[in-house]
Amino acid sequence: MQAEKDTEGDARERTEDGELGEACENVCSESSYHELYSSDTAQFVTENDGPFDHHDVEDPNINVGIKFQNIDCFRDALRQHAIRKEFSMKYLRSEPSRVTAKCADPDCPWRIHASVMHDKVTFQIKTHNPTHTCSSMNRRGTSMASAEWISNKIVDWLRHEGDIPISHIKKRLQRTYGLDNVPYHRYWRGKDKGNFKIWGSYEDLYALVPSMRAELLKRNKDSIIHYTVDDVDHSFQRFFVCFKASSSGFINGCRPFIGLDGCHLKSKYLGSLLAATAMDGNSGLFPVAYAIVEGENSSSWQWFLEYLHEAIGNVNGLVFMSDRGKGLDDAVKIVFPQAEHRACMRHLYKNFKRKYPGEFLERLVWSAARAYTPQWHAEFMRQIEVVSKEALNYLLAEKDHCWSRAMFGETARCHYLTNNMSESFNAFVGDARFKPIIYCIDAIRQKLMKIMHNRRIKAQQWTG
Repeated sequence: MQAEKDTEGDARERTEDGELGEACENVCSESSYHELYSSDTAQFVTENDGPFDHHDVEDPNINVGIKFQNIDCFRDALRQHAIRKEFSMKYLRSEPSRVTAKCADPDCPWRIHASVMHDKVTFQIKTHNPTHTCSSMNRRGTSMASAEWISNKIVDWLRHEGDIPISHIKKRLQRTYGLDNVPYHRYWRGKDKGNFKIWGSYEDLYALVPSMRAELLKRNKDSIIHYTVDDVDHSFQRFFVCFKASSSGFINGCRPFIGLDGCHLKSKYLGSLLAATAMDGNSGLFPVAYAIVEGENSSSWQWFLEYLHEAIGNVNGLVFMSDRGKGLDDAVKIVFPQAEHRACMRHLYKNFKRKYPGEFLERLVWSAARAYTPQWHAEFMRQIEVVSKEALNYLLAEKDHCWSRAMFGETARCHYLTNNMSESFNAFVGDARFKPIIYCIDAIRQKLMKIMHNRRIKAQQWTG
């Protein structure tokens, strides 16, 4: 009697499978099925709920009779189940039409088998022994956390939060799934795969640089936009941007005072972002030009300043403020020999106090920097000499840079002792530094467009 019941059940199951397969063939073709339910968005389904009901991706149901939209959905659900239940498994058979897996412990009876249904797409679990006899120490699911699985879990984090350090990714996945001993390189590859799903191939994006330049020039007439490639392998090297609105705005509406600074990029191929930043008539941040280069050095700074000179020309009484970055001093002397070059006092004192610490010297140095007249400046320098003649000689060696208000010229009348406006630009750029080159350039363009538009709207509301 039991055998007859089993036979009837099997026949009924085959009939239902056949009817479902015919229904699928009548409703949609195999190609349209995949268009509607690709592996990127597909979830698994149950026989009772019908082929289009979604289930919990974090805790999949893998009981007998459960159906999945395709083999990839079944494998993903099986991997998620193994990680969640903290055991490792291995495939005994993994074919397009059937999949059989068992616990990695050879003495453990856990086993599962699924095969394709009549529609040649949907997978159904046929047999499943859920019992584990292996100890939890021997069946940790760490090995199941592949780079692809990691990328699927973190892709939304990367999309909404920007760049996330590997250490943070590791802690969050450990806290959620209890993963132990997953190697660093697997997290790194998972993050790389996640970025690929968001941005595409970084290498292919570099091929769009010429089109990017052409489009920017088309939309912003008379702008100065250039890029260069390496002479040997013709790979991307540098990209310079100075919009016409930025150059004309600086010449007509800003004092001749520019802060120069560079910051590191955080995308896959790194590099540096160089920027020239000014202050408008309302003491607001006014970006003039920016460039992506291979790194901060004399060659890249000279290249940047040459195109900046092409954009703004010879401005009367032009002043540069910088933190004396690598190669920047020589580049300013070559391209803008008549310009006044001021040193950022915050960076100057940071180097000074390494050799000559102490609160008393600190007060004297900053007092000498804030002095408006040569007499007061000389008085504070005399007091520094009394404390330490070596400290005085260190400051006198900075004769090529203006670091005290008493030394400043009279054309660019501003009392700024630090290059905070450049630091503000680095913060203003924000998460654009973590994006691939095309998206980084365009993200900064959008930020400039918004800030200029907002200021234009405010200015139109002014009276008098």
